[in-house]
Amino acid sequence: MNLDYNIFLELAVIPVDMVLYSYLVLRYTNMTRINVAFRRFAFAVMIADITDVLTAIVTSAHDRVPNPIHYLFNITDSLFTSLAAFAFIYYIYAYTSMDHDDHTRRNVINIALLVINIALLVTNPITGWVFTYDAAGNYIHEFLFIPVAYGFPILFFAIGSLFMLAHRDRYRHSQKLAMILAIISSAILFLVQMLFFDDVLITLFIASIGVLVVFLTLETPDYVNLLKTRAELNEAREREVVALAKEQLSREVLLALSKSVDAKDHYTNGHSERVAEYAREISRRMGKSEEEQEQIYELGLLHDIGKIGISEEIINKKGKLSDKEFDEIKRHTEIGWDILKTINEMPWLSTGARWHHERFDGKGYPDGKSGKDIPEEARIICLADSYDAMTSKRSYSSPKPQNVVRAEIERCMGTQFDPDIARFMLDMIDEDTEFKLREIEG
Repeated sequence: MNLDYNIFLELAVIPVDMVLYSYLVLRYTNMTRINVAFRRFAFAVMIADITDVLTAIVTSAHDRVPNPIHYLFNITDSLFTSLAAFAFIYYIYAYTSMDHDDHTRRNVINIALLVINIALLVTNPITGWVFTYDAAGNYIHEFLFIPVAYGFPILFFAIGSLFMLAHRDRYRHSQKLAMILAIISSAILFLVQMLFFDDVLITLFIASIGVLVVFLTLETPDYVNLLKTRAELNEAREREVVALAKEQLSREVLLALSKSVDAKDHYTNGHSERVAEYAREISRRMGKSEEEQEQIYELGLLHDIGKIGISEEIINKKGKLSDKEFDEIKRHTEIGWDILKTINEMPWLSTGARWHHERFDGKGYPDGKSGKDIPEEARIICLADSYDAMTSKRSYSSPKPQNVVRAEIERCMGTQFDPDIARFMLDMIDEDTEFKLREIEG
């Protein structure tokens, strides 16, 4: 039988593919993510190479093989070629840990392209858009042949190559140079074969040689372990830098917001910051972790954020509020809740804003919660907030001496305040012999 295609280059590398894949199966026993991705890539190239050669033989026997068999082999051939290029993408991805959103987005795009490719191939017997056969059984390229047979594999190869070049810091200089030259030479050979020598099977020959080169330069077990360790260290440093920057930014934003709230009340001077400091110290004495103490501090900074939505005339009114005005100012707890519950990364902020005016005996607002039903952080803020209100100058009162404040807190244990938490505040007052826990005038 005379062959319509020169299959000898691809036929020659099939034993190489098989030996290499057999080695990977036997040698790669302690699989890393990179090992798994490379083994899948090598397997996909091997199967695609075998399928391409078999398809060339079947297609050449067009006078002996019915068209449905031709369709089956040619569709399978194009599919495995695309899958080999698709596996290359995920081998390259294995060298880099992407964040969840980026990983999801890339998966959606890549899989969508693969599904489109598969759909065009599978529906080809009906549409005839990719290839058909004439009455003599000769293979005819239709208008979508080049985009489907060549375009999708090239596109997948390009996606993986561009991602690799964007993360070239994962590779040594010699490897980067080798990979760049391999990409350029492969692309040129691929285009030349597609445009001028479509009767010579060279695509999977190039891919097989590429897999072998990658194995010899990148996939030695010792180097993979070294690369993995270095990548993990780099990623850990990056995460640490991002976390520190995010923490600093969050702190600055929270402080700015708390100052904007305090600025609305002409009689407060750093109220939110003092409440935050008192609350953090109470939580420290309660045995909370450093993370929990920081959350309490942040919660304290924004406990009054809802006052942004209250009229300045009411907030700064001298003297007693009317019932209507008091009802209005009580709304700041619900306004604060509505504002802060939208911050998904800091869900604890909203609890302090809504419930820091609840009382232990259930006579507070806005929900009339009592006892342990009030979130613990809100019970802490309630105490810190009340202490600062009594020791600061307000539109409706002058600061009280610390002994009077202490007596008031002791009197309200079990009614306004959680008695267990109040004891820590009393200890703080007793230790503060110079009365530093108060608003500093001026």
